[in-house]
Amino acid sequence: MKLNDLLNANDALKTLTGKRFTSYKKARLLVKLRKAVETEIEFYTEEERKAIKTYAELNEKGNPVFLPDGRLRLKGEQAKTAFESEIAKLRDSDIDGIETVTLSENDFISSDELPTPEEMLLLESLVEFTD
Repeated sequence: MKLNDLLNANDALKTLTGKRFTSYKKARLLVKLRKAVETEIEFYTEEERKAIKTYAELNEKGNPVFLPDGRLRLKGEQAKTAFESEIAKLRDSDIDGIETVTLSENDFISSDELPTPEEMLLLESLVEFTD
């Protein structure tokens, strides 16, 4: 699994861990999964912050400067290329040690708790949904 998969699944995983389950064991497995994902995302955030400090223009307080459209103002074309490359490599990092969780419809306390198809797509690298 890639770091990018975790970044994409994070919000859906937070939603999923807020659901009610028929088994404490399943809920606990999801909490462990969420903690593992959050640890990897914290790592990504720190590495991204380092790249921003390296390649972005900084104001007098040392904070990154943003363009009117919300994008970072980078130091130049070489900085832009290097920043994009570094972030792409980081997002493409292989992640190991995260175990997927298997869930079925019966694991949810009611049908109201079932994830949406969109959430299921986002979670497919972390959660195996079975019939």
